[in-house]
Amino acid sequence: MSLVKYILDVIGLLDDPKVDGDKVHGFFKEKGLDKYMVINVERIKGDKGSTDFIKIIIPGTNGKSKGGNAPTLGVIGRLGGVGARPLIKGLVSDADGAIIALAVAYKLADMVSRGDELVGDVIITTHVCPNAVVTSHKPAPLISSPVDILELLRREVDSQMDGILSIDATKANLVVKGRGFAITPTIKDGWILKVSEDLINIYMWITGHLPIIVPITLQDVLPFSTPVYHINSIIQPWLYTHAPVVGIATITETVVPGSATDVANIVSLDEGSRFVIKIAKEFTSGNIRFYDENEWNTIVKIHGSIRELLLKGSPVASN
Repeated sequence: MSLVKYILDVIGLLDDPKVDGDKVHGFFKEKGLDKYMVINVERIKGDKGSTDFIKIIIPGTNGKSKGGNAPTLGVIGRLGGVGARPLIKGLVSDADGAIIALAVAYKLADMVSRGDELVGDVIITTHVCPNAVVTSHKPAPLISSPVDILELLRREVDSQMDGILSIDATKANLVVKGRGFAITPTIKDGWILKVSEDLINIYMWITGHLPIIVPITLQDVLPFSTPVYHINSIIQPWLYTHAPVVGIATITETVVPGSATDVANIVSLDEGSRFVIKIAKEFTSGNIRFYDENEWNTIVKIHGSIRELLLKGSPVASN
């Protein structure tokens, strides 16, 4: 199963200087898929502009949205923006998170329309901004949202999510290089846990090669309010949840700026999207886990919580 058709449609939607949340909503409505999802759009304003936050719920047969108890998967498309106009024309490299998140919503809704409903709910969140900001970052520039990242994160995370996949373009670095996509270890309450064996297996099924793992460090876990180097914001959603978070990073063999245009890699986007779809099927059915609960209980029993320590000095600490 390829998701290239869905991805190309989403790229066509997002590669528009006038794209906004209403256009995304209209896209699904025109295809008759809005009846199989709950979609909400909210315009968020910041000091440097605005972005449209999008939240889509694909109900499952035994999902919480229907009064059931099946696990809910959260899919977050992390990015600064899909474009950086008027400085840069076109869809930027940083758009990968939104592309995959919306392609996944598109595919899942299409599956439901054909009678292939998942057991649990899937909640997809992302935002759309064609006029984001280019920011300095070594070894290459990134795209930043015109809205504060914490304003976005607290909307992207939903309390109903039992496990979260955070998708982010991760190409402007020298530490995780390759073709396709990479995954992070599981992050829970600030702890960097071992890489889920269940997700490793699915990764190998999808790609046909050994997994590439993002070398996440404690600096990357720290909130952005701590002024140190972060590879990007891929695992920052952990700040607003107790659910396990796994990052899905689209990667390249060379350094590619987040502000680069005309660099969308269909193979990477297709593999990443299929990875998310497969996890959605298995996680909402209760067949896979993001972490070992017995090991987690041992860690907490012996070492306790580190959440408060890591959140020191952050606005999140007061929430």
